[in-house]
Amino acid sequence: MRPRDALLPAPGRGQYDRRLPRQQRLAEQRERLIAATALASAQDALPSVASIVELAGVGRNTFYEYFDDVKHALEATETAVLRRIEQALRDAEAMSRTPVERWRSLARAWLGFAETEPAPMLLTLRIEARSEGASSRGAALLDAAFMRSLETLRSAGVTAVAGAERVLAVASVGEAFARGLARARVSAQGRENNAFRAVDGAWERDRLERSLADVAVRLLR
Repeated sequence: MRPRDALLPAPGRGQYDRRLPRQQRLAEQRERLIAATALASAQDALPSVASIVELAGVGRNTFYEYFDDVKHALEATETAVLRRIEQALRDAEAMSRTPVERWRSLARAWLGFAETEPAPMLLTLRIEARSEGASSRGAALLDAAFMRSLETLRSAGVTAVAGAERVLAVASVGEAFARGLARARVSAQGRENNAFRAVDGAWERDRLERSLADVAVRLLR
């Protein structure tokens, strides 16, 4: 699967496939701007409209058809990315039967997203959470996923269940791992020997997955 970070070249003026429904063309155009905004924010804490449209391969007028300004684009991108992360975590939960399997699946889904969509992940890890607890909105989703696993244990009658502070500790480790992995992946993009770096990054992700799952088992079981 092609990561959302990897933007396809935008069709030239008048070259969009007119056989596609208009709504689909507009959705693809907005998705391109969302991906470009995430990439631009990974390269610059305060990206400009010019940098976003250059990455997206569209004009400034197209940007303003969807967003009022860069802040609006960043908020829309964050919302879209958080939705995808939450869905990935919930899918991981649904595929697991035991608590340990679930924690391993959550680690795999979380760090897999960080590797395949590093710029979007960094955006969610950079923005301060509105709620207490996790330090970023992305990590807040991971915290909530681990908390749901404990609620499942409580519902099953398990009395010795870890508290919220231990869940926060696991989520904080996951946040640090994801930030480091995503930064390394972003810095590797566009360099020479990228194929080798991709293999090396996959090995690193596997190691981090095992470490995060081990932290969860030790603190939550």
